[in-house]
Amino acid sequence: MPIIYAGVETGGTTWVTSIAVGSPSNITERGEFETTSPEEVIPRVVEWLKQHKFDALGICSFGPIDVHEDSDTYGFITTVPDTKKAWRNADVLNKIKSLLELPDSFPIGWDTDVNAPALAEYDSDDTISSCAYVTVGTGVGVGLVIGGHPVHGLLHGEGGHISVPRYPGDEYPGAKNLNCENFDELESMCCSSALAARANCTVSQLKDLPDDHKVWDIAAHYLACMCVNFILAASPEKIVLSGGVMLRKCLFPMIRAKTQLYLNTYINVPTITTDAIDKVIVPSEHGNKAGIVGALFLGKIALDEKNKGSLARAAAPQIMSHALVALAAVALYSVITRKK
Repeated sequence: MPIIYAGVETGGTTWVTSIAVGSPSNITERGEFETTSPEEVIPRVVEWLKQHKFDALGICSFGPIDVHEDSDTYGFITTVPDTKKAWRNADVLNKIKSLLELPDSFPIGWDTDVNAPALAEYDSDDTISSCAYVTVGTGVGVGLVIGGHPVHGLLHGEGGHISVPRYPGDEYPGAKNLNCENFDELESMCCSSALAARANCTVSQLKDLPDDHKVWDIAAHYLACMCVNFILAASPEKIVLSGGVMLRKCLFPMIRAKTQLYLNTYINVPTITTDAIDKVIVPSEHGNKAGIVGALFLGKIALDEKNKGSLARAAAPQIMSHALVALAAVALYSVITRKK
């Protein structure tokens, strides 16, 4: 029987649920729920999940979240901005697990909504050892995977809030989350609402702007600065750009060209200095499904880790038996040699 994965992607406007059979990318069922409050959304999501059988569950969430298993707030959404204050210190993982009545041994994966798709993108390319995933839409989020593991460290990456140099002549103030003077946050400079404000249109009208509108050159500048910072700081072999803003396909060649311009051959490797950069800065393998595929992939990782642990425990008695036989042989040899 094929393995069945369940996934949950928490979003600022919508929660997405899904079932995949055999592979995290083989989605067979999907549900969507408006993001209101934890008290309303989580029970609705759980009710949807209860209608399905699955072998593992993956949950990826907007953040900041607590990803450290030894923490008292593991599985919580933590210090979110005021725009999402209903979710501040919300226990997502444990609430879902409790309402589903899942045992502690049940495989559940939990990570950010950018680390999860970064893991899925990394897994789809066996030629790389590192991968950054960026979503650009209502906000900007960044996930980073190195050596097959998501980077957590102190908390987890919040690359959407790095400082970037201003586009020449750009006087747009930006809505800064860090609220720090002279610190122009990436997200505040090129999220969808920032681009719409510059173009004097609504976010929904961005799609109607022509490719040669100046706002796309501005967006390409800030996203290229981001790519340059990532290349200099973490040296990822692939940078995947996704999200609503990146549906504007003309941005990809613009971002690649500006990345090369700003690096100015300082990183003198062919994958950056030549047309090979087309395979470094790329769209997602999974399109707009990247987030939920990432959640499903977290479930796969959790199940794989559980199975590895079971195999190790099963092998332990046999290893111990072989060790005891070896020790007995050594002891017998010592006795024989002493008698001689």
